[in-house]
Amino acid sequence: MPLYELAKSSIGRCFAAVYVLIAGLVLSVALPSMALALEQVGDFGENPGELLMYLHRPAEERDNMPLVVALHGCQQTAEGFDEATGLRALAEQIPFLLLLPEQSEKNMSRRCFRWYDTDDNRPRQGESASILAMIDNLIEKEGVDPSRVYVLGLSAGGAMSAVLLSNYPSRFAGGAIFAGLPFDCNQSAGAFDFSWYWLHYIPYALDGADASYACGVAGFGYTNREAEQWAEFITQNAESMPEQWPLISLWQGTADETVDPDNLMELTEQWTAVQNIDTVVDVQQVFGNATREVYHDETGNPRVEAWSLQDFGHAVPIDTDGDPEDCGAAADYIVNADLCAVRRVAEFWGLL
Repeated sequence: MPLYELAKSSIGRCFAAVYVLIAGLVLSVALPSMALALEQVGDFGENPGELLMYLHRPAEERDNMPLVVALHGCQQTAEGFDEATGLRALAEQIPFLLLLPEQSEKNMSRRCFRWYDTDDNRPRQGESASILAMIDNLIEKEGVDPSRVYVLGLSAGGAMSAVLLSNYPSRFAGGAIFAGLPFDCNQSAGAFDFSWYWLHYIPYALDGADASYACGVAGFGYTNREAEQWAEFITQNAESMPEQWPLISLWQGTADETVDPDNLMELTEQWTAVQNIDTVVDVQQVFGNATREVYHDETGNPRVEAWSLQDFGHAVPIDTDGDPEDCGAAADYIVNADLCAVRRVAEFWGLL
């Protein structure tokens, strides 16, 4: 069908609306640039995803330090993300080595990590392989403790964090996903999900449009799947099954207009089901506008926590007047909530 005829049809009008809605395609997070003294590492090993590697070293380096991998959002570089969120100060306090991979416009025009692409979100492939190579480089050359490797990210970086945790669950002690998405959500809802198939296979569809539609991004609704199916997405693709699953910290604002807030429940179901944990809340706490729900394994140990922030948007929560010290600096998509998210995550991981 010629394009002008397609545009006249109902499906054409539907997809015209799709192109409007995905103006903020694939979790477009525009974080502010900051001039940070990050160390670039050039040759870190195999780099099929063609990513850049940046490093923040704490002033007091120690043997067998933990490693935290921090993944930025779309339209952003590695610079600034660590300091604005409070990660940089936390790295100095604990201390830990801070790894910040960086995307390029060559890979994705909006500088989003390609969490939605099977060429990049499968073990030992593309960007997933590149980030693992960075981690292995630091374990070998910097003496990082391989049993204390963690990953976190915001938005597209949060979705890529879910990829790494799902691809290599035995390699991570913990992860945190801020305004992110379940692993492998970029799939059709069924055989008759013609919208997804159209966006996925048509040659001139915008890069990642299928993922926005399938995963509840940029105005699209989330896809509600059974917990067991979410778990299978991980177990069918993981490089190996871990003896102990990573500790998972999930964060979502109820007023998020970029990611459908209901993805928090889908993420919770995915990461509890894969560990054979039910979704009955074992601990519930309220901190101002934030509600924390904790899920325990059969031995009574906390394995998953889910934070829901009432009337909070698409951002990392910080505490600019914190106790015992300030946490982060308010910026676009990094918003004061009187709650230092990165510190709470570090506590859950056992780093504090």
